[in-house]
Amino acid sequence: MKATFVKLTVEMKANPGKFQELHQTLEAFLPMIRGQKGCRDCRISRDIEDGEVLTLAVDWGAREDLEQYVRSESGSALLGAVELLSETSRVAIGRDLSWEGIETLKKMRRKAEEIER
Repeated sequence: MKATFVKLTVEMKANPGKFQELHQTLEAFLPMIRGQKGCRDCRISRDIEDGEVLTLAVDWGAREDLEQYVRSESGSALLGAVELLSETSRVAIGRDLSWEGIETLKKMRRKAEEIER
């Protein structure tokens, strides 16, 4: 039986002089993300061609788990940190790596909040 999961990939280029802060901030989020329902794997990697680029990759058990995290306090704080510390960022949800802006996660958050009302 094939394992099903939803992959979230967030690629960020640190603002000038903010690489260390971005890296430390992402490291601080790892235990919180790993503790979320449905998190199967979570890791950070650094681009070998552009050392200012970090990638956060999270495998979720289901899309609902990802959506729940994005709505959480930790998810909101992560989005804020990415916006504050990144010069550029892009997001891919799923295995095909169709890149979109960080706005994709914000829309997911707003849509879920509207459904809850």
